[in-house]
Amino acid sequence: MNAIADLRPLASRCPACGQPIDSRVASRCPLCGFKLGDEQLTGADVTPYGKAYAQGEPGWWAMCRWIWSAGSGRLQHIAPMRMSAAAKRFAWINTLLLAISIAGLLATRVGWRSVGSSPDLEPSKSVKPVGRGWLHVAAAPRPLPPGQAPHIAVDLWWNPVQALIASIIAGLSVLLLIWLIILVTRSGLNIAHTTAYRGEQRMSAAFLYSTAWWIPALAGIVICFLRPLSSIGQLSAQSWYPTNRGLSLLAGTVVGLAASLWWFWLIRLGATAPAKTRGRVMAFCMLGIPLLLAGAALGWWIGLAVLHEFLTVHLNIHF
Repeated sequence: MNAIADLRPLASRCPACGQPIDSRVASRCPLCGFKLGDEQLTGADVTPYGKAYAQGEPGWWAMCRWIWSAGSGRLQHIAPMRMSAAAKRFAWINTLLLAISIAGLLATRVGWRSVGSSPDLEPSKSVKPVGRGWLHVAAAPRPLPPGQAPHIAVDLWWNPVQALIASIIAGLSVLLLIWLIILVTRSGLNIAHTTAYRGEQRMSAAFLYSTAWWIPALAGIVICFLRPLSSIGQLSAQSWYPTNRGLSLLAGTVVGLAASLWWFWLIRLGATAPAKTRGRVMAFCMLGIPLLLAGAALGWWIGLAVLHEFLTVHLNIHF
C-alpha cells in the first residue's frame, strides 16, 4: 500500500480547497476531505491550470491560451468540473488585472478638463479652475485666430488628486462588483439547471476560467490611456497626434471583439449541458449573463459619476 502511495505525484495543494498536502502519504485532503485523484463526472479540477496549481507550478498564460482555443470536446471536458481553489485563483488574477486597467482608465479620463475661450460656456463662468490642485498642462498657441469659435478648446487643465481618487474608487468598486457578478452568475447557472442537476456545481469552474477572455479586452482599455496625449497634441498644434475619436473607435473594437468572443464561448458552454436542461442553460448564457453584466456596468458607471461629483465638490477640487 505504501509503495503504491509513493508512486503518486507530490501535490503541494488540494485541487479543491488549496490546502497544502503531500499526496504521497495522504489519500484525502485533511481540510476538506477531497479524495485525491478523484475525477468523477462533476469532480476535480483537472484542467492544465488546476494540475499546475496543485503541483505549485505556474500556468496562467498557458491556461488562457487553453481557454481561447477550446473546441467542443474541451468544453465538454471542463463543463462538469466543480469550482476549485485553482479556478478561483485564476479568476482572481484576471479580476485584479481588469481592476488595475479600469483604475488606470479612470485616471486618464477623470481630472482632465479642456476649456474654450468664453467663460459663458462654463458652469462656473470661469475658464480657470475655482477649486484646488489644478495644473495647467497645455494651451493653444496665442494669440488665438480671429473669429475662432468659443467652444473650441484652448486650454487643458489636470487635477492629479481628482484622478487619483477616481482611480482608487474605480479599482476597488470593480473588485466588489465582479465578486457580486460571479456570485450571482454561479447561482443563476445552478438555477438554470433542472432539479436533477442542481447542487452538482456544473460549469462553476468553467465560468471562472472563462475570465481568460478579459485579457484581450485589456488591450482596448490600455489604448484609452493615450487620451491625454490626444488632447495635448491637439492644443499644442503638433504635426501628428492620436485623435480621441480614433482611440475610442480602436479601443471599442478591441473590447467589443473580446466581449463577443467571450459571449460566444459561454453560449457554447451552455450547449454542453445535459439534453434535458440544455435549453434553460443556453438561455441563461445567451441572455441572462449579458443582461446581468450590462445592468451591473450601467449602474456602476452612473453610481461612480454621482459619487465623484459629490466628492469633488465637498473636497473643493472641482473645476
